[in-house]
Amino acid sequence: MFVCYAHSDAETVYSDLVELDGRGIKIWYDEGIPAGSSWRAEIAAAIKGAGKLLYFISEASLHSTHCLREVDYALSHDIEIIPVYLEEVDLPGELELVLNRVHGLFREKDSMYMDHLVDALQGGSGFAAIRPRGKKNTFRTWPYAAAVLLVVALFVAWYEWNGSRTTPGTPSASTSTPSSYDSYLEGLERLERWDKDDNLERAVELFREAARLDPGFALAYARLAEGLRMRYALSGEEDFLEEAASVINEAVRLGPDLGPVQVALGRLHATRGNFDLATAALERALDIDPNDAVANQAIAGVYKRLGRPDDAESYYRRAVALDPDNPTSHDAYANFLFDQGRLQDAIGEWQLVIRLAPDHYAARVNMGSVLADMGRLPEAITMYQQANEIRPSYMAWSNMGTAYSRAERYQEAIDAYRAALKLNDSDWLAWGNLAYVYSWMGGKEQEARETFEKAIELAEAAKLNDPRDPYIHSDLGLYYAKTGSADLALQHQETALVLAPESGEILAAASEGREILGQRDKAVELARKSLAAGYKRQNLQRNPEFASLLQDPRMESSRD
Repeated sequence: MFVCYAHSDAETVYSDLVELDGRGIKIWYDEGIPAGSSWRAEIAAAIKGAGKLLYFISEASLHSTHCLREVDYALSHDIEIIPVYLEEVDLPGELELVLNRVHGLFREKDSMYMDHLVDALQGGSGFAAIRPRGKKNTFRTWPYAAAVLLVVALFVAWYEWNGSRTTPGTPSASTSTPSSYDSYLEGLERLERWDKDDNLERAVELFREAARLDPGFALAYARLAEGLRMRYALSGEEDFLEEAASVINEAVRLGPDLGPVQVALGRLHATRGNFDLATAALERALDIDPNDAVANQAIAGVYKRLGRPDDAESYYRRAVALDPDNPTSHDAYANFLFDQGRLQDAIGEWQLVIRLAPDHYAARVNMGSVLADMGRLPEAITMYQQANEIRPSYMAWSNMGTAYSRAERYQEAIDAYRAALKLNDSDWLAWGNLAYVYSWMGGKEQEARETFEKAIELAEAAKLNDPRDPYIHSDLGLYYAKTGSADLALQHQETALVLAPESGEILAAASEGREILGQRDKAVELARKSLAAGYKRQNLQRNPEFASLLQDPRMESSRD
């Protein structure tokens, strides 16, 4: 049975699905979509292969283009529809023609609702079934807006992990061969401190070995998927993400009722930008064990990315309370506080991380970023240096380059950026930042242009994979402006503004681009809008490109 529902009705629907499963009804719903596969193709195949489509009707599902598309596709392929009304609704005309309310089930009004539903699904009296009439309906294409947004944050790439804590789903030694379980336990220990030495790479090898020794060990596959996802987050290499998708599908097949499996599935969906699926999986993990700090932390991360800061903070605080001695719980919460502009609170959390794990280099990188944002550049540079002493990293070197450039220590900035690019030369942002430094130094015009061209090449390639990312367009707009390509600069900046019209950062970048192109009036207008949107004046003051614009009398009148 294919299940069609709105995700806002998930709590109600899932309780029915659990009951149906207990009564022997085989069901398919969107949690069954293999991570990394084509959403449309998987849904189409599932509907065509279903005996019936169970449609939970509510105001939310009637306004869901996904639900409407699924129902239409089922009708066009002669699939029986079982309508279940979750609330009183008025059907739109196109559905009223085919979903006669007389044949529907009313969940809240029918005292024998579940018995009637099972009977309809099993093909009994067909009380609720809407059967095909012999002629296929004309297929109608419903609006589809499921562009996948893959976000790999430069600063928050230190992804949240709290993987070694035992949950009710963790197997005992008797559930797998001793050697596979030994590998699994060592992998957990290493993954908890993924930031040390080669722990992350070694953890992936250990989980792979555990799964090889015991092919039925669902948790080994789940942890392997997490390790691969983390390697992707740190490297950007798509192969890691593709393998993680394949591995998590096996984990779900083997152990869908294990909390860590659902956490790994949810995090992978979130990495791919499928936040509805991520939320569904993580909510299921919390249903399995509401006191699982890992699941609480993971769903907090999804809520943060969905723009629900109150919900995110509630779950971050709960994760910290459940596992107060775990440095990564505090690290994740600190990242959230930083994003919210609560810098002093973030510093407090990262200080706690460093006390709990003095060799945690990522926390020092993050702490350096907060200090730099507060204008405490010497302290920030010291933090980056300490991080690199523990473990040299692209992020520490790149951030150090930015701190040096803001301190107008340009040669040291160049050295730091070059060190970062030796570790990862595929990030357009580091190339762009390096090019800016060259452009601010006398006699480096040729180096600046060549470096901007390299940044443009990489950013254009990234745009092909993620054409709706406003920051890529914004950066390209600036790089084209700096190389004198006015038309391309304006094109990309306008696209960025359409995609993120209320972002203070995007507005400020657009202002910078207009200033570089000599369009002062428009630059002032956009700069004022950026300040009104919450962008900090001190960020404009730190950027040499705004030195002249900030002297404009019209900018004086925009002071807070």
